[in-house]
Amino acid sequence: MASFIEEVYSYIKSSAMISPADRIVIGLSGGADSVCLLYSLYTLRTRLGLEEDSLVAVHINHMIRGAEADRDESFAADLCDKLGITFVVYRKDIVGYAGEHKLSVEEAGRSYRYECFEEVMRQYNCNKIAVAHNKNDLAETVIFNMIRGSGLKGISGMLPVRGNVIRPLLGVSRAMIESYLSDEGQDYIIDSTNLSLDYDRNKIRHKILPAMEEVNPRAMDHICSMAKEAGNSYDYIHSDAMERYSGNLLDEDDFREVSIDVEQLIKQSPVLQEHQIYEAVAEVAGVKKDIGRKHILSVVNLLYQDTGRQVELPYGIIARKNYEKLIISNKKYEKAEYNLEITSEGVYKIPGWGNLNISITNVDKDLKVSKKIYTKMADYDKIKGKLFLRPPMDGDYIVIDSMGRTKKLSRVFIDNKIDRERRTHWPVVACGSEVLWVVGLRYSEAFKIDDNTTRIICLDYIR
Repeated sequence: MASFIEEVYSYIKSSAMISPADRIVIGLSGGADSVCLLYSLYTLRTRLGLEEDSLVAVHINHMIRGAEADRDESFAADLCDKLGITFVVYRKDIVGYAGEHKLSVEEAGRSYRYECFEEVMRQYNCNKIAVAHNKNDLAETVIFNMIRGSGLKGISGMLPVRGNVIRPLLGVSRAMIESYLSDEGQDYIIDSTNLSLDYDRNKIRHKILPAMEEVNPRAMDHICSMAKEAGNSYDYIHSDAMERYSGNLLDEDDFREVSIDVEQLIKQSPVLQEHQIYEAVAEVAGVKKDIGRKHILSVVNLLYQDTGRQVELPYGIIARKNYEKLIISNKKYEKAEYNLEITSEGVYKIPGWGNLNISITNVDKDLKVSKKIYTKMADYDKIKGKLFLRPPMDGDYIVIDSMGRTKKLSRVFIDNKIDRERRTHWPVVACGSEVLWVVGLRYSEAFKIDDNTTRIICLDYIR
């Protein structure tokens, strides 16, 4: 069936998925799709300019179907032996693996499968992973994502190339694959679990898609065309959204936070808002899996609510509205437990923030009082009692003018629109309840240097 091979070859070339220098790991279950993938790449190896040893087949025995699984493994090994292709097999109790990682059996199988692919890539110096998804799989994925409530990205289905993963058969149908194997006299294994309606994807495969093809025999082709158009539209919109994206990432140790200007977001169309928020959430999470449109819409809704409102997202992520900022972080702020008495010069470490360098000197005629935000000088002799570096406490206040008028520290935070979550551990330097300095934010008028000052204390904060 030369026309089938030509169609696969044309799809590979048009998608620029394989180059002569590539070494490819091939997922081989033993089913029709994966056997066709292996056989097609083997047949096209010379035309694609690949080296003879550039293909490595990987089979994973999930140890679920007993003798049937062992049969599949033997079949895959024999096929590779016949074709002279390197064969690697893994055996794993996927049911146990799923329980250990709190995944469904289907998710666990996929996760472990790609772990094995990556390991073989390293061992055999490969750079591509070929999987056997075809047009039917693409259509089924689109339908599945529609049922789940996915947005434009979800109905884009699968791409021919995603990172180092390639899908050479995505342009052909399952019927074409089976017909090709029949013409070539090449056997394949039928996995009994693919016939069971216990799995959602099998219900789509055996019930929903056939029903759609009864309405229109070209339903699958039309779904795949729609997916391609949706993918192109998504890419265009996403590119536009990212050009407007103004998120600022804070990444320190295991803490990640993105803040976005609310006013700038509100000025944009809802679809651009969704794309930017999706990117921000994914940036904090480190992954995009399981971040659905319902989660993004819940964050969009925060833009139009009062400050302080928040929503919880997958992976323990919190999104909250804070005045003119939308803040997305991977965990809640926790009030730091520290209370450091400043007894002498030196470096005092502020948990989660940085260091406060303290120096005490006599006044010099050439003294220039610092006006820097993070460096403050105070009259050391005006400090009565013990001086502490600590988080805010109830009852804290600060002197705001030369008349001695005061303001509650909580009010200082509100006036400066400081996020409620961050207020709990914002460092202050204080004598009892009287605050000398809200680090980087407000400095007390009560301790300022004047003509009578003889000694000064310099407080230099380094993030």
